[in-house]
Formats: sequence, structure tokens, C-alpha cells
Amino acid sequence: MNTKTNRILAIAILVFQIGCHSKTENSNVRKQKPESAEPLKKLGEWQEGYLDIHHINTGSGDATFFVLPDGTTMLFDAGSMDREGFEEKYAPLKATSPVPDDSKSTSEWLSAYIKNVTPAEHQDAIDYALISHFHSDHYGSLMDLGKEISFGKIIDRNSPDLNFPMDLRTFLKKDKIFQDYLSFVAEEKILVEALETGSKSQIHLLNHQNAYPNFCIRNIKSNGTLWTGIDNNTMEYFTAEDMTSFYKGGYNENPLSLALKISYGNFDYFTGGDNTGLQGFGLPDWFDVETPMAKVVGQVEVTTLNHHGNRDATNDFFVKTLNPKVVIQQLWCSDHPGQEVYQRLIHQDDKTIKRDIFSTNMHPETLVTYGPWFRDNYKSLQGHIVVRVAPNGDTFMVYILDEATMGIKDEHGPYQCN
Repeated sequence: MNTKTNRILAIAILVFQIGCHSKTENSNVRKQKPESAEPLKKLGEWQEGYLDIHHINTGSGDATFFVLPDGTTMLFDAGSMDREGFEEKYAPLKATSPVPDDSKSTSEWLSAYIKNVTPAEHQDAIDYALISHFHSDHYGSLMDLGKEISFGKIIDRNSPDLNFPMDLRTFLKKDKIFQDYLSFVAEEKILVEALETGSKSQIHLLNHQNAYPNFCIRNIKSNGTLWTGIDNNTMEYFTAEDMTSFYKGGYNENPLSLALKISYGNFDYFTGGDNTGLQGFGLPDWFDVETPMAKVVGQVEVTTLNHHGNRDATNDFFVKTLNPKVVIQQLWCSDHPGQEVYQRLIHQDDKTIKRDIFSTNMHPETLVTYGPWFRDNYKSLQGHIVVRVAPNGDTFMVYILDEATMGIKDEHGPYQCN
């Protein structure tokens, strides 16, 4: 082979390698539709009487925005992740890329989305902003978002005391996001309070409450306190000492997460932050908070996956008891979901409702690891997921929105509510 031939071959190999490298680096970038494709249809505006639930995909954590039947608005979490910091600390795990892209911060993307879907008279305010627990992928964007859109009230798991399971102001004094949260609340003079477990009046319709008597939000859990299922009564499932003793002076935020059940007529929806449900393996009994929650929540039409579908959550009893028609997974990491969680979700028997599973942002490495049968059991792997419940809660639709254009990529339903 002569020198000229060798040079041509070397160049060809180099071009091939660069092409392969480019494909690898951009494996988490969504393919764009050709310019010639017709623009996607837009989701119709919210109308009085409808319940809209927007699971917003930023690629950086959980964020769910609600427009309630009378126009009252609620935000459940506003997460943000340090992708590079996470991958450096937890390699070889991979985090998802910012969505739609990194031209704006997560809080700016959230602000733009919320303003786009909020009723005109509520463009610059969110009535309730809830923080499920103090992990950045659940509240890291809240403070910056709050400077763009004002909050009527913030509800977290332990304000104003912030002393469960220990003095959080001291224990988290080096946690920049938590300290920013304290400064934000003080500077903006925002009303902040703890979730009142068992209550179905703390979070209520603010505009036309009497017009929708079949709508309510029941507070299921906060910290170690759970609703018993009777009136507003609660029980202490575990104490601060239980947790700090097990973690040898430390603690775990995940089992402390808030949980809500939203009901509208025959429609029921559950969301529970990063609540855990794993049993055994040397864990204390109280680590499984999903089982007692499931007993009082009962069957629902739609549930989000606790802890993004991670392996320490969504146990068998939880899945069988809630028995949802639609499952929504909010994720940002290559180990979401655990394969055993997925198997529990797709299992069918004579008591199981056939369910549809939707994901906001499945990592490509997860799909490679689990294979095509995993992908085939998801109705959607990428996009904002909007649940729109019809007036009186008899039916609902699920819409998948493209992150860049906000157009409808796919729709499912109508689903009948039991």
C-alpha cells in the first residue's frame, strides 16, 4: 500500500471516529423534526372547570404545575441539578441534558412554561408553591423562579421550625441551596408554613370554591406523620430519634417527603416526592412509608412514581393498591427506573388495571441497558406530560408536548374515571 493510499485511509478512519464520537456526545439530544414538517398542534388553553396537571420536563429535576378547576394555581417542586457535579461525584451514572437546551437556566424555562399555560389573570403569581423535601432536584430552582413569578404561599415539610429530625439550619449550614432558600423566604417576606398532614382544607380553591364541591386536596404525609384515613386524624409512623439513631446522627430526606392525593369527582391523583418503600436488607420497618400511605390513598387514576422510579420505592403493595391507569415517571438519571420497579408496573393479573406508562426524559443509556421490550412498554419516553381532567372528573386525557415548540406530539385517552 503506497503512502498516498495510507494517507487517504488514515483520513477516512479519522472522519469515522469523529462521527462516532459526535453521535455519542449528542446521544441525549432529541432529534428535531425536518423543517418541512407541519407544525404541531398546540394544547388548547385551560378553561374553567378543567383540572390541568403539567409534568414539566427540564431535564434537571421534578416540577409539576397545576391549574385547578377554578383557576387556582399550584406548583409541586421546582428542581434543578448540577449535571457536571453529579456525574463527577456519582460516575459512571449519567444525568440527562437540560431541556429544551442550556440556553436558559432551569428556572427561566420553568417560568416561560408556566406563564404560557397559566390563565391570563394569573400570569405573574402562583397561589401555592410546595416543596416535597429539601433535595436540589426538587427545589433547586424555586428561589430564582420566585423572583420571576410571585408565590402566594410556600408549603414545605417543616417550616417555620425546621427542626425535624434535627435543627436543619445548623445541620445544613453548608448546603448552599438550603441557605439560599432561607434567605429567599426572609428577603421576599413570603408566607411559609408546614404541610398539615390529614387536612383537606389547607390547600383549597381560592376563586370559586363553592362551585366545585367534588374537588379536594388531601394531605397524606409529611415527615414521619401520616394520615390515618379517618377524618383529619394522623399517626406518628416514625420519630426523629428513629431516623437519627439509624443514620448514626445523620438523616435521610427522602422518607420525609410530602405526599398529596388530589380528587375531582371520580378522578384521583397521587404524588409523593421521593418517599421510599423498600423492605428488608437491614432497613428499619419505617423505611417503607409507601405501604401505610397506600392503605389510606386507595385506588387512583394517575400516580407519579415515588423517587423517580428508583429501586428503593414503588413497592409491590403500593402498585397493587393504587392500581393506576396512568403512571408518570419524572426522571433525570441513567438509573431511573429500577428494573424491578418496571416489572411491577407492567405485571398484569385479573385484579390489575391495564396501565399506560409515560416518562418525561428517559436516559439513552437506560434504554441500551434494558433492551427493546422495556421501551415498548412505555407510551412515551420524552416530553412534557399534561393530564387534563374534564369538568366533574369523569374522564381525562394525557398529552405529550414537545419541549422546544410546546406542540402536541401525542395524545392518549379519553380515560374513564372509576
